[in-house]
Amino acid sequence: MKEYLSSLTKQIRKRCHKIKWMIQNNKIYQFIMKSFRFVSQKIQKKYLEVMARIVMEKSAIECNKIAIATNTFSYTCNPKYIYEEMIRRKLNYKIIWLVDKRKVKKLDYPDGVKVVSLYSLRGLREVYSSKLWLDNGIVFSDYFDKREDQLHIQTMHGSLGIKKLDNAVLSRNAHGKSGQIVVQRESNQTDYVITNSQFEEDVFRTVFWKNTTMVRLGHARTDILFSTSSDRIAQIREELFGRFGIPTEKKLVLYAPTHRAGLTIENLSIDYRDLTEALKKKFGDTFAVMIRMHKRTKNIVLDNAKEDDKSEERVLYDVTSYPDIQELMLVTAIGITDYSSWIYDYVLTRRPGFIFATDLERYNTNTGLYYPLEETPFPVCKSHEQLIYHIETFDYEQYLNRVEKFLDEKQSIDDGQSAKRIVDWIQSIVPVK
Repeated sequence: MKEYLSSLTKQIRKRCHKIKWMIQNNKIYQFIMKSFRFVSQKIQKKYLEVMARIVMEKSAIECNKIAIATNTFSYTCNPKYIYEEMIRRKLNYKIIWLVDKRKVKKLDYPDGVKVVSLYSLRGLREVYSSKLWLDNGIVFSDYFDKREDQLHIQTMHGSLGIKKLDNAVLSRNAHGKSGQIVVQRESNQTDYVITNSQFEEDVFRTVFWKNTTMVRLGHARTDILFSTSSDRIAQIREELFGRFGIPTEKKLVLYAPTHRAGLTIENLSIDYRDLTEALKKKFGDTFAVMIRMHKRTKNIVLDNAKEDDKSEERVLYDVTSYPDIQELMLVTAIGITDYSSWIYDYVLTRRPGFIFATDLERYNTNTGLYYPLEETPFPVCKSHEQLIYHIETFDYEQYLNRVEKFLDEKQSIDDGQSAKRIVDWIQSIVPVK
C-alpha cells in the first residue's frame, strides 16, 4: 500500500509539473503575465515617485547614516565588502540595506544586517534620512532625486569588462521620458564613482559619468580573491558543498555566461562530461561543474543539462541561487564564461580561465566589445571542440605571462586592500560622529 501511494504521489506531481510547464509556456499566459508585470511596475514606480517627494520634505538627514543597495538587492559585490570592513572597524555608522521585499526571504543576509524594504514608506524614510547612498548599479537613480546635502557613491558591479555599456543597458528603465530622468539623475546626482583602473575611468566617462569625480581605490569585492586564509576557504567550501551536494573531493569549474538577445541552447551548452574528462586528463584531478546562470537564461541551459546528466555520475550543479559569485571564484579552479565581466575579477587569481563564445560575430554586431577577445589572457573558443582543444593544449606559463601583461596594460590597482582604502576615504568625506 505504501509503495502504491508513493508511486501515485509521484505520478500526480509529475503531471502537475507538466501542466504547470504547459501553462507557463503558453503564449497567451506569457503575454498576460508580461502585461501584468509591466502595469504593476508602472504603478509601483509612480507611487514611489509621489511618496518620495512627500517623504523627502519631512525627513531630517542623519550625518552617520548610510543606505546601501545592490543591483540584485542581495548581499553581495562591492557594497558587501565595504560594509564588512566598516563592521570590522566597529565604526559608528547606522547602516541600512534596501531590498526588494518580494525576494527578501530568499536572500542570504547574515544576522545583524538591518534590512528594509525599498518599496515602503519606511524604506523611503531611510533613503532620505541617510547622509550617504552606496550602490553598485543604477539603483538609487532609478527611483530617487538626491537632496543637496546627501552624497551618492557608485561602485558598479563589473571591472575591466569587455562588453560595451550604454545608458539603456545600465538603467532598467532607460526608455522614453522615464529613462531620460534616470539617466539625468545618474549623470548629475552621482558624486563619486569608485574605479580600479584608467581603463575603467575612460569607459565610465563615455556612459553616465562624464563630469563625475572618479576615485581610483580598487574594487572591494576583489579583496577576497587575494585571501590566503585556509579557514576562510574551508568555510566557504563547506557551505557550498553542503548546500548543493557536491562531493568534497572534487575540484570546481565555474561556468557563468551572461545574458544577451537571441540566445539559443546551442550558444550556451557544453558537453559537461566531455569537459570534466578533458580537465582530468590535463590536470590530473576529478572535477565538478558549477553553473551559475543569469535569471533570463537559466532555464534555457539547465532544463537541457539536467536531461544530459541523468545516466551516469553527476558532474553538473546549479549554483545560481548562491548569492556571492566572489566566494565561488575563490574556490574555483577553472573559470569559463562568454562575455561576462566576472572573469576580469577572476583573472586576479591567476588560475586558468577560458572564453566560450559561439556567437561572437553576432555579439560584435549587436552589442560590441571594447577590445578584441583575443587581447584578453584567455583562450577564445568558438565551439565545444575548440574548448576541449584549448584545455588539452593549455600552457600555464604562457597564460600567466598574458595575465600579467593584460593587468599592466589596464593599469589595475586591485591588490587585496581595496576595502581598507575605500573605508578610509569614506571616513574622510563622512566623518564618524
